[in-house]
Amino acid sequence: MLVSTFELLLKPITPTTGNIPNSDRQVLQGYFLTIANPNNTSLRLRLQFTATTPNLNLADTITIRDVSGTNVFGDLTPTPDPRKFTLDVGIAAHDTGLVILQPDITTLNPQVDTVEIRGFVEIFLRFPNDKINVLLTPEHRGTFTSENIPIASDFDQLVYALPTATGSSLFELKPVAKDLKEVKPEIKETKESKEFKEFKESKEIDKLPREDIELIRSNQTDQVQQTLALMAQSIDNIGQRLATQEAFISSEERPAVGETAVNNE
Repeated sequence: MLVSTFELLLKPITPTTGNIPNSDRQVLQGYFLTIANPNNTSLRLRLQFTATTPNLNLADTITIRDVSGTNVFGDLTPTPDPRKFTLDVGIAAHDTGLVILQPDITTLNPQVDTVEIRGFVEIFLRFPNDKINVLLTPEHRGTFTSENIPIASDFDQLVYALPTATGSSLFELKPVAKDLKEVKPEIKETKESKEFKEFKESKEIDKLPREDIELIRSNQTDQVQQTLALMAQSIDNIGQRLATQEAFISSEERPAVGETAVNNE
């Protein structure tokens, strides 16, 4: 579910100094998301950050999670899509946490390095498996610094709230679940499948005890012999009729043409 946009900055606020003193001050801006859990159960959430031109760079960013009053530093987790990174966070029942994504000032040099990344944030419910409500407050917070004397040690702060995708702080999250239905294809018996079935049955016969195998094969032999005997008898009968020039249908069994005509009249 979409939350808001975000913008990470580490750069001068103007491209040149200009005629205004200290107008070339540096700004360090990060994304701050406050998450409140008003439910009676703990939550497991996943945030997804998407950025393009330029993409997010793990070497230039750092994450901070403050759920229990202690800052936990870390990095985003890459996904197969190079534009997307995730961050998992757990919020206890009736508790509030803060998630921060900002340029990594511990490794970047503001005099040399610049960061300017824009994108959007999504949130997903991982637990529980039921829809819940959360309160989300996204913000941009920044710090202005200057290398000019005598205010090199002077800091100014910038804080402003971001509009949310829903237009409010209340978000109804639903579990991410797919309706997976088992699809059983219709199996039609073909000539090949029938032959395979017969072949399988013949192989299964080989696994039976020797006495059972001999009995089954004896029954099969008797059936074949009976069928052949019937066929031979039929052939003999046909041969005898042909030898005596006896028709297959006797003359007595044939209706007379004249009788048929009279009957029809």
